[in-house]
Amino acid sequence: MRIVLSLILLSLAVVMDIRSRKISNRLILTGLTIGFLIQTAEFGWKGAGVFLINVSIPIILCYLLFLMRALGAGDIKLFSVVGSIWNVKILFATIIASFLTAAFLSLCKLLYHGNLISRLCVFGKYVRQAAAAGRLLRYPAGPQEKQYTIHFSISILIGYLIALEVAY
Repeated sequence: MRIVLSLILLSLAVVMDIRSRKISNRLILTGLTIGFLIQTAEFGWKGAGVFLINVSIPIILCYLLFLMRALGAGDIKLFSVVGSIWNVKILFATIIASFLTAAFLSLCKLLYHGNLISRLCVFGKYVRQAAAAGRLLRYPAGPQEKQYTIHFSISILIGYLIALEVAY
């Protein structure tokens, strides 16, 4: 049942992300509620602690990426939904597989549009500026054209499917 519920939630998130570039907080709250009910049904009131830990992990791990604007809040909340429904093993496998998938999809997109070198130059400039400033800076926002963005929710869905194969 967890597999089906997770697939439905993640698939709906992908559709929302593609259509509006946002993931509804209603969907996130629905997923978190389902996760809370699953954890408390499985572990009793100790499940509430499991739920809180699993929901917090993605926020802690991905917060710097959010500050840099490299990852959206909806994507982090989507990881929290996966954590709320599943255990830490599936959560970490999903996070790792999602980032690897996103890297692969981004590379393919950069190669397709022929802007790999220019985007690497932007990244190099960012690293130099952050090093000179001695602190984390916001990553420079590029044009909001399709060639410069990916829908990370797609990578999360694919990462989740990979995680099921690897860790379940």
